[in-house]
Parts: sequence; structure tokens; C-alpha cells
Amino acid sequence: MSTFKRRTSVTRRVVLKSLGASVALPWLESSGKLLGAKSSAIIPKRFAFLFFGDGIHPPQWWSKGNGNGMELGPAFASLASVKRKVNFVHGLQHPGNVVGGHAKGAAGILTGIPPLGGRRIQAATSLDQVLAQQLGQDTALPSLVLACERPVSGFHESSYSMMYASHVSWSSPVSPIPSELYPSLAFDSLFDSKGSRTHISVLDHVLEQLNGVARRVSQADKSKLDEYATSVREVEQRLEKMQERGIEETTDADVIKGKRPADGLPHQIDEHSRLMCDIIALAFQTDRTRIATLLLTNNLSGQVYPFLGLNVDHHNYSHNWQEKEFASIARFWVDRYAYLVRKLDSMPEGDGSVLDNSCIMLANEQWTAHSGPKVPLVMAGGLSGTLKTGRSLDFENAKDRKVSSLFLSLADRMGVHLPKFGNATDQLIGI
Repeated sequence: MSTFKRRTSVTRRVVLKSLGASVALPWLESSGKLLGAKSSAIIPKRFAFLFFGDGIHPPQWWSKGNGNGMELGPAFASLASVKRKVNFVHGLQHPGNVVGGHAKGAAGILTGIPPLGGRRIQAATSLDQVLAQQLGQDTALPSLVLACERPVSGFHESSYSMMYASHVSWSSPVSPIPSELYPSLAFDSLFDSKGSRTHISVLDHVLEQLNGVARRVSQADKSKLDEYATSVREVEQRLEKMQERGIEETTDADVIKGKRPADGLPHQIDEHSRLMCDIIALAFQTDRTRIATLLLTNNLSGQVYPFLGLNVDHHNYSHNWQEKEFASIARFWVDRYAYLVRKLDSMPEGDGSVLDNSCIMLANEQWTAHSGPKVPLVMAGGLSGTLKTGRSLDFENAKDRKVSSLFLSLADRMGVHLPKFGNATDQLIGI
């Protein structure tokens, strides 16, 4: 039971109403001034969790030192330019019955609770949904739950439901959150677009609202609005190209129902995952939601990576985790994470960036494809100054090395105070 108490402050909905806007906008310094409020009072904190399964390549997954002198292993090369805003967290673990084995790790990674085997589905409420249940009333979308790989049905040979392998976000022990797989529909959800048929541009609607707002804000805020419009335009253009490729897949029934024609799916995971990261960035920039999860791959993943020169699926490569092929997959997912981190850091907000007011986490459920409970984990952003960044944090020999203790710490800094979470009752010392 949470002991969280809602704070009284100027909500974003009031701010947008005062500006005369009916679409989500980025945080503006003029908002507080127009309401007679301190600007810092309305800057939100956000949490995003990105997951990829089946382990990592340990020889390249390391960091040493802190600050500008930090050394990064090859897996983290794409984070070099933002390393001062990243914490590389080593040695934390979940209980072995939470993440051990192939079939259940995704369901356990954000809960710290072992899923139940057999035909009865039972996991636990995940951290993102605990936060959404407490903080989601302040945004149009309580949370954004996305995926880049289709969920899998049936049962694994270990007797665990494959539902556990395909969902990281759970609203209750028996209810995984359905993940949005289609980038175009996820994009539409940010703008209250009813299907966004191809002849209606979201950007046109956004620009109408921005023109009215721009007359009432500072010059610095006008620049932010221009950057925002550019971000929307870039995402929409890439979605349109994707739709053109998928036009033959559209049925008349889809159009009649008001669904986006030919929304389709990107042909390759690199395009798909980039679009999903762009959508999370827009959602956070406009405060459409403050909680997001993105399942990049399932456990037992069937993802393929032809753009990396690989011709076998992800899970098969994980059985040879020592080899260069699997190392390239882990580097790719860190690179995609780095893309989102850099994008959020490029979005000005208050005295810093959207990243500075967020915690963006990347994790895998286990160290290698069949190894024990150690969890590979990286997190970026300072959560509005509540998290010191630019550190290599080694908990390998710490007395308390629970991932759930870290989750308790992060929830507390988000303003949600929990007596326990997963297998932890104390916050993580040293974070």
C-alpha cells in the first residue's frame, strides 16, 4: 500500500488552458509567468524503462571511473558523448527465481517477484504501473507501453506461460498491459487523433495551435516551439513513408473503422525501434505522459538483424554469447538507448533538458543467456537533481545489491513513497 500523497501545484492542464492550446506542448518558461507561478513548480519528473532480453556480452559491458575521466567498454561507446549524465550500474541482482531461465525474465524484471509456473497466470504489478497509478492522473496518458516485437502465446517447455516472456508492464499480478506495436497508432495517441487518416496531418493541427500560443510566449519559448514542430514533422514524415510501403496491407474494414490506413510495421527493427524512441521523446517533451516502457525484444526473441550482417535470430545468437555476433546485438541496443538519451538531452527544459528531469533506464533480465541473477543495467538523467550522474556504480560486493532496492529509491525520488517493493524493504544505499 503506497503512502504517497498528492502535491498541490499548478497542473499542466491548467497551464495549457491558460495558453489557449488544445494540443500537448513542450514545457515553456512563459507558462509559470502567465499563471503567477514559479516555473520550476511545473517541471515534471519522468521515468522510462527499455528492455531487451536473452542476456548481454559481458566482455564488452563495463565502465571504470567517474565524470569526464570515465572509461567505457565497447558496449557503451555510443554513450560517450553523454556519459556525464549516465550512471553505469554493475552488480545488482534479482532473485534467481525471478529472472533465471528464458521464459519468465521479462515479467520479473520490473516487479522483482517470481512469476507463477503452470497454467495459472500470476506475476506482480510492475514499477512503471505503480508509478502510473499514483502519478498518471496529472497527464492525458497514465503511461505509454510500447513494444517492437509481437507477443508470443503458448507455454515454454519449462511450464511457464510465454505471456511472461512478452510483457514487462503489469497493471496487476494477473493483467499485463497490452503493448502498442504500431508506431503510427502510438503517435496518434499523443495528439488525440482519431485514426489520423492519411489526408489529415497531425502537424497541421499542431501548427494551428502553436501559432496562437507563440504570440504569448518569450523568444526562447518560440525557439522551443519551432524545435517541437520540427520533431513532430520528422516523425510524421517517417511514418508516412512507412505507410506508403504498407499500403497493400490495408483492408476496407480498417478504413471504415477509422483506423490509420496502411499503418503496417517497419520492415526492420532498427527503423521500428527508432520510431518508438522518437514517440517516447515527444510524449515526455509534451508531458503527454511521464511513464513509458518499451519492450525492444522478448525473451526467446525471434528478432533478426540483417543490417548488422546477421542472418540468424536473436535467441540463437544468445547461445553463443561469447562471440562477436552477439556482442554486436548488445551494442546495437545500447546504441538505440543512447539515441533516446541524446534526443531527450537536446530538448531544453527549465535550466537544463528533458533528460535532466527524467530517469531513462535500460536493462536486460540476465547477465548471459543462461546465467544467474546479475542484472545488466544503465540509467540516464538526474530526476530534477535528485540523482547524481556520471558514475560507475559497483555493487558486486555490497551487502544490499537488490534491483528492487533501486526501484524503491527511484519511486521515492519520483514522489511515490512505498514501504516495500519486490523483495526489498529498504532503499539502495549509494545510489
